Formats: sequence, structure tokens, C-alpha cells
Amino acid sequence: MNTPVTSREAILATCRNLVSENGITSINMRSVAQVCQVALGSIYYYFSSKNDLLIATIESVWQDIFQLDDELPGQLTFLEYVKHCFQQIQVGMTKYPNFFTIHTISFSNKEDQLKARRSMEAYFQKIRTSLITTLEADASIDSSVFSEEFSRQDLVDFVLSNMMTIFLLKQGNTKLLLEAIRRIIDS
Repeated sequence: MNTPVTSREAILATCRNLVSENGITSINMRSVAQVCQVALGSIYYYFSSKNDLLIATIESVWQDIFQLDDELPGQLTFLEYVKHCFQQIQVGMTKYPNFFTIHTISFSNKEDQLKARRSMEAYFQKIRTSLITTLEADASIDSSVFSEEFSRQDLVDFVLSNMMTIFLLKQGNTKLLLEAIRRIIDS
């Protein structure tokens, strides 16, 4: 086999393509090496095991799905930014069908399942932080909307959990949630 020089990022790009086309279960050391046209040892150079490759692939897919522009929080209204997040996630779900529901069960042991879950939670935290930043910067929202019983963090957690529920259940319709947000912040 010809062993062209490759990189960790090139391998992960190949893995993302495999996940997009065939699902996360298509990821294994040999198939990735074959598609990358490199020796199996080249894959092991960057990833010590199949599970390490899977975790890195999952992180890479999450990163691709949540390509939220760091410049946008604070430039859009909160409602506009929530719509933007929905659009990004919809694109990601179209590109990686079933990824949201299957990736954590791709591991045989609990430790690797936990690593995959932590990876997912890290990307949710990135969205949560962006939503908070945008909410705090939105001058059109009257601060009296919030109280000890209903803080900005509570609104963001409500939005994020409902957003994920919509996608996990493959409902695709965000109108109700967007209308609920509008009514909350316009009151």
C-alpha cells in the first residue's frame, strides 16, 4: 500500500465523511486507513485504539455541527441567534443523520461512553455560553423579564433543552419554541 503522508485533521475529515455517508458504526481503524490510503500504522500513530479514533471523530463531528461564529453573539438579537443556532443544528443533522441518537452507544465500555458524553456536553456548553452572551447583550430585552425565580440562565437552559428535544425527536418545527421565546422576552 502506498503510504502518503497524512495528518490527524485529514484522518478526521475522512472520518466525518464516513459518518456522514455510513454512520458512526462505519468507523474502524482498517476502513479509515483504507479510505485515507495510508498504512494502518499511520492511523495508530495518531489514535492508539478504535475507541480513541471514535471519540476524536465524535468531537470532530460535534465541532462541525456547532460551527457557531464567535463574532455573532452580541451582534444578533437573542431570538435571531436562537434561529441561527437552529439552522446550524439542522444543517448538521442533515449532514450527519442519526448522529445525535447513536454516537454514545458506539462504545462497548462505560468509560468511553462517558468520554463521548463529555464531548457532547462540551459542545452544548459552548452553545449555552454563546446564548448567554447574546441574551445579555440584547438591549431590546427588558431586564425586568428576569427574576430570582427566572434568570437569564434559566431561559437559556429552557431554550437549549427544548432545542435538543426538537432535534432528538426529529420534529424539525421550531415555530412553537421561537414563539414562546418571543413572548417571554417581549413581556
